Amino acid sequence: MKTKFTIKSLLPSILSIAFLFLVVLTLPTFFRDPYYEKNLFAIFFPFLFTFSFIVLFFGEVRTKCIILKINRNEIIIKRFWGLQTKSYQFSEIEGWKYSHLTSKGGTYQYLYLYKNGSKIAKISQFYHVNYYQIKNQIQAQFKYLGYEKFSYIDEFKETFR
Repeated sequence: MKTKFTIKSLLPSILSIAFLFLVVLTLPTFFRDPYYEKNLFAIFFPFLFTFSFIVLFFGEVRTKCIILKINRNEIIIKRFWGLQTKSYQFSEIEGWKYSHLTSKGGTYQYLYLYKNGSKIAKISQFYHVNYYQIKNQIQAQFKYLGYEKFSYIDEFKETFR
């Protein structure tokens, strides 16, 4: 079984490309134009665009836009829309936890796979159409480790791991 993406999952990729474009476009302008030499905007906007790109690309696209494929005795995780691939044997995975994220658009469930006490995969109802099918298969194969309260601080830390 393999995860399938929702249309909404394209949004972080599109936004990260837009912010990268803004960084490339604005950075030379802010540092070449003498008007911005003593202006706070010369630092603030390029920093804001760069930070937004990093959070979207490395936080959202890398950790949540993943393809998870469950084979007979292994799980294959493809990050960055399939550009980086890692595989794990079932015996390596210690279990799974789930969490809820509430936003204006609704409440979405996240499922985390753990190996040696750290998250190796994160699938979500927001990014994956067949989330519940994957969750049912993971529930049947792996040990339930409990509920994990959603934390923006932990999400931010994972961006830089």
